[in-house]
Amino acid sequence: MKNRRRERRIHLPDSLNAVITYSDALRKVPGGYIGDISGGGMFMLTDTVLDKDAYVTMKLNTEPFIGKPVFIQGLVVRSDTRGMAIQFTYANDDDISSLMSF
Repeated sequence: MKNRRRERRIHLPDSLNAVITYSDALRKVPGGYIGDISGGGMFMLTDTVLDKDAYVTMKLNTEPFIGKPVFIQGLVVRSDTRGMAIQFTYANDDDISSLMSF
């Protein structure tokens, strides 16, 4: 089966948690962990998921990796029992590049 992904995904060496600081959905998501990340999005491991097309603003607690938190905006593009895939609509390219170097 051919890989249709446009960007390389990485699994960070340690558990990296993320907090959803805003969502246009009526459901609150307490947060979760980054399963994998690429330049265009990430998979968030969480017990509570949002519906497809929900808009989110998130804080990635990346201080151990790059010395500061990373804030991103995105859309939920898929969810399943493990969590949800979030496509970035805004992310600082330099911060994401720094994370991708691990």
